[in-house]
Amino acid sequence: MSKSYQFAVGDIQCAVLQEGETTKTSEAIAARYPTVSRVEIEAALGGTAGTDCLNCLYINSGGTRILADVGFGAAGPPDCGGLAAALDSISLTPADIDIVYLTHFHGDHIAGLMAEESPLEFPNARFVTMAAEWQEWMDRWAGSDSPQERRQFERFTALRGRFSFVAAGDSVAPGVTVIDLAGHTLGHSGLLVESGGEGLLHVVDLLHQSFQFARTEWRFIFDSDGDMAVETRRRVLGRCADEGLLTLFYHLEFPGLGRVKRKGDAFSWHPLE
Repeated sequence: MSKSYQFAVGDIQCAVLQEGETTKTSEAIAARYPTVSRVEIEAALGGTAGTDCLNCLYINSGGTRILADVGFGAAGPPDCGGLAAALDSISLTPADIDIVYLTHFHGDHIAGLMAEESPLEFPNARFVTMAAEWQEWMDRWAGSDSPQERRQFERFTALRGRFSFVAAGDSVAPGVTVIDLAGHTLGHSGLLVESGGEGLLHVVDLLHQSFQFARTEWRFIFDSDGDMAVETRRRVLGRCADEGLLTLFYHLEFPGLGRVKRKGDAFSWHPLE
C-alpha cells in the first residue's frame, strides 16, 4: 500500500498520500451514527460497503515541506501504516518533512507521530496545531484514569517544546492558511492552499461518509460538540460549493479530492476522475 496522487495548486506542489484504507460493514458504520437507524444507514449506503480511507496531504510551498496529519503508523489496523511507503513513492522520507501540521488529535491522525518506545518518526519537523486542540486533549488526558491516555499526556508533554500554536487565519507557509473547523474537536482545523488564482481546501474530518453531503445533520459519534460540527459542516460545505474550490476529505475514497455542489438545501459530491 503506497498510493500517492500528485497535483499542483498554482505554483504549490501537493500530493495526497494514502496512509490506509479499510472496508466497514453497514453495522459498523451505523454504530458511528447513534442518532440514525441502521435502516437509514443501509439505505444511504445503497447496498455498498463503507470505505474508510486515511488521506494525508503533502504540500511543498516555496521549499517548505508540510505534512498534514500522519495517520496510524504502526499503531493502526493491518490495512493502515502506509504513509512512509507513500512518501517514498514521491521520493521523500519522514526526515524530509519540515512541518507536521496536526489538524486534530484523534488517533487516526496522530498515532504515527512516534512509534511506541522509539524515536520520533519525523525527526526534523516542528509540529503545528491549533492552541484550542492542544488544550482540549492535554486537559482530557491529564484527567484520565486510562493508562493509555496518561501515556499520551506524558509523551505530548515531552514534545511541548517542538510545538507551535496557531489560530484560524494564520499562515503556515506562503499560500497556506489555517481554517477553523471546530466541532468534530474543539480545535479541529484544516488548510487552505492558494496560488496562481487556484485554491484547495483541506477539510479533513468535516464529514466521514459521502452520505453526509445529503444528510448534513447526521452526527458522528466521536464529535466533541455535535451541534457545532453540524453547523460547521453546513457552513464550510457551502463555502466549498459557492467558491468552486477543489476540496480534500481525509476519510473519503482515495484520493479524497473533488468538488462540492449545492443540491437543494443540501450538497452533492463530485470526486475527481
